[in-house]
Amino acid sequence: MKSKTLIASLFIAALSLFVFRVAAQHSEHPPGGMTSPDMMPQHEQMMSQHQETAKVIDQLVNSFSALENEKDPAVLKTKLAEHGALLKQLQSKFQESSGMMDMMGQMMHHSMVMQHGEHAMGFSQTQTTHHFLLKKDGGVIQVEANESNDTQNRDLIRAHLAHITQAFAAGDFSDPLAVHDKYPDGVPVMQELKGDIHYTFEQTPNGGRVLIHTANSRALEAIYQFIRFQITDHQTGDSLNVN
Repeated sequence: MKSKTLIASLFIAALSLFVFRVAAQHSEHPPGGMTSPDMMPQHEQMMSQHQETAKVIDQLVNSFSALENEKDPAVLKTKLAEHGALLKQLQSKFQESSGMMDMMGQMMHHSMVMQHGEHAMGFSQTQTTHHFLLKKDGGVIQVEANESNDTQNRDLIRAHLAHITQAFAAGDFSDPLAVHDKYPDGVPVMQELKGDIHYTFEQTPNGGRVLIHTANSRALEAIYQFIRFQITDHQTGDSLNVN
């Protein structure tokens, strides 16, 4: 029983150490090679959690020899209990690290979307605001400059939205592909049923919007999937419900 317990504990600790090191390397070298200033507090917190986890792993590894060499049943029972507590502590640390890594992953992905968006759309993503709205007959893509006197971004927004109005109508979704590194949900059906979907560009005071509408129920569901994907990936906070 003692031998089996030690082997199981050794396996868990070895696996945990491997996962820990991989996670630490991932956080030290995020996609793109740099950690954005906005993510520095989370990055520092993650590294602190990694250090704490490393200490627990070291304690766990060091306890193996003591357990293996212990002959007194009463003392062994106490040390096994302590060993079990370390395993539970390690589990808790990894749960904390997992949650932090999930959050960091989301932030890094959003940073990637912003960087790709600036390149693909041609205007600042931080000086403009996107909105994606679900309507009974389709949806709306709306982008506006944050400042009313920012005519440069306003005009770039209008040029981009006029461009994608024509591109989407032709079934060309290469711009969203460039921004998100994949086609958004709903695109295959929107391409298939492009003849049943109508796109209209309108100017707004600080930018513009693309109105998307259809009478085809299958196309409508695809549009909803597309809009919801955009809301989530751009983190706009818009409602996922039809208005």
